[in-house]
Amino acid sequence: MINDPRFNEVLYMDDLDFGAKLIKAIGVAPGEKISISTPQFERTDGVVVVWHPSTVEEYEGLKQLDSASLKMFGCQIWEEKDDKTTWLYPHEWYDHVPDGLKIVDINGDTETFKKGETDNDMRFGALSFGFVQCLTP
Repeated sequence: MINDPRFNEVLYMDDLDFGAKLIKAIGVAPGEKISISTPQFERTDGVVVVWHPSTVEEYEGLKQLDSASLKMFGCQIWEEKDDKTTWLYPHEWYDHVPDGLKIVDINGDTETFKKGETDNDMRFGALSFGFVQCLTP
């Protein structure tokens, strides 16, 4: 836990005086610059996603593709561990994922996709879920 009193202040970003309150809370001197970074939502790899699977079978078939093909379709690697790779679906696919498809989230948990209930949040153009590909048969 941080015992710095500057971090005990609760601020609300929708407050019209947010900037002034933030500067006061963290003790920024006049003329001193601060930098605020937010998460990157859009793709940075330049891939333009033009195709999406349509059926559960097509989504399951992705597990058989090579890395170059998956990247071309817009999938992104989340984690490579032992003989398994966790791939994330491109955010453009969200409306095309079939209800009932088994998905794996970024925490490694398996769940069943349900449009409108499964989170559609994205980072770097990828959804927070996809599939695990086993590299050895």
